[in-house]
Amino acid sequence: MIHSHTCFQGLCAVLAGTALSHADEPAVSISDFGVDKVMSGPVVSINDQYKGVVKIEMDSLTPDYATPWNTGRYQGGIGTGFLIGENAFMTNAHVVSNAERIYISMYGDSRKIPARVKFIAHDADLALLEADDPRPFKGIRPFEFSKNLPHLEDEVRVIGYPIGGNRLSVTRGVVSRIDFTTYAHPRNTEHLTIQVDAAINPGNSGGPVLMGNKVIGVAFQGLNNANNTGYVIPTPVIRHFLEDIKDGVYDGYVDMGIQAAPILNPAMRKAFGLPDDEKGVLIGKVLKGSSADGVLRNGDLLMKVDGYDVDSSAMIELDGQKISMKELIERCFKDDRLPLDIIRDGKPMKVEMVMKPSPSRDLLMAEYDKMPRYVVFGGLVFQPIQRNVLAAADISMLDVALDIRNYQEDGGCVDHEDMVIITKVLDDEVNARLSGSISNSIVEKINGVKVKGLTHAYELLYPENMPEYVVIELKNGERPLVFEGKAMETANKRISKTYNIPKNARLDSAIPGRQPGRNTTPAR
Repeated sequence: MIHSHTCFQGLCAVLAGTALSHADEPAVSISDFGVDKVMSGPVVSINDQYKGVVKIEMDSLTPDYATPWNTGRYQGGIGTGFLIGENAFMTNAHVVSNAERIYISMYGDSRKIPARVKFIAHDADLALLEADDPRPFKGIRPFEFSKNLPHLEDEVRVIGYPIGGNRLSVTRGVVSRIDFTTYAHPRNTEHLTIQVDAAINPGNSGGPVLMGNKVIGVAFQGLNNANNTGYVIPTPVIRHFLEDIKDGVYDGYVDMGIQAAPILNPAMRKAFGLPDDEKGVLIGKVLKGSSADGVLRNGDLLMKVDGYDVDSSAMIELDGQKISMKELIERCFKDDRLPLDIIRDGKPMKVEMVMKPSPSRDLLMAEYDKMPRYVVFGGLVFQPIQRNVLAAADISMLDVALDIRNYQEDGGCVDHEDMVIITKVLDDEVNARLSGSISNSIVEKINGVKVKGLTHAYELLYPENMPEYVVIELKNGERPLVFEGKAMETANKRISKTYNIPKNARLDSAIPGRQPGRNTTPAR
């Protein structure tokens, strides 16, 4: 979405009222969050609150990334949601990910009403549902969000439908911590999180967490190896999601695309001509295609962000509190303009970057609501390097971390579709004499052409006129893999029949027949 303000003008709007204060200010209207036609008015009774909490039951299709030509497995799940506006129910993204069918039920009502995903933000683990028939919810007041973050030791209530019974459950606890924490759903993002000691169990996910009559967050995950440790998505993250979808599309979180190094060593500061005031960070890397590309350079000194001093450990002081620069940047939106004060080659300069999501976010984040892409040729299974694929092939992210880093820094996420890896070899006579380690190998070239992605690999492996030999070069491979071209048509048909592979490739990740209206970040 397009904003005319700078990031931190937008930040002030998003964070307005979220300062750590006990002042009982009026709750923000849901319309401020991008949900129209709000039924206003305070929640006046416990029963009214319960009626606004819905049980979510869904049937999902979990794709099979290990044998990607298979349909996958069907399973059921439950979660919680709550009414925040007219026919607008908030829940977690992980509650409705990969959903084929969704049903919601009101408190004290056995009817199961079909629902669908209207917006989903996997990077924030939030989703917005709407009922196919909203009439049963007519007259139910929506929940209101608190304008304030809670304090430590504030008492909260968690409402939802956890395992252990069929009826609504309420647990109580106190706020234990407010910190940046990794979100388990996308697995590679950190956002602000509230930790509570109230019980949050499977099924609670997506339910409201209340302080008094106001929602202070959405229950979303627990900690398996600790007792009474639950986590809540707080209102700043919720506001970011709801503000983002105002234009009908979820763009996702933005990123500067830099690696910043502290400048703590006195000799280093002296070499850069900096006073001993603990201000400024050194720009070590600028990711190609990122917000910083073409604006910042390796070796620049970043001194201020939107007028705020950046200290030598990349912290910014705002309203008397030290906050990480990363924490502030994630409050920006796509197309926001961020003014920076830098020093380049000893000269102070003012520059401005237009914020956008990281070009490599899809590479590192688990994907949902998609079918796995693949190509099978000569029994070799080619797939894109992606978190789901690596997990299914039992490949550690650490094993390919250096390759991924080099790919990112070299602009691969901008110039290429994918990194391609061979995840397995389906035994057949055509590949019986191939030597060396093949599985888990990154594909570098096919017939002398550098591979730019899975679609490109398919075009090279299945050309209109098959060459005499098909030569596949692997990254760090001792020798190429060579197939005789004239034998491949028969071999591929035989392998498909043996392993029940309906098609030699799936290049489109869209799920046939999947319900429309999932307004999420467009795929690259």
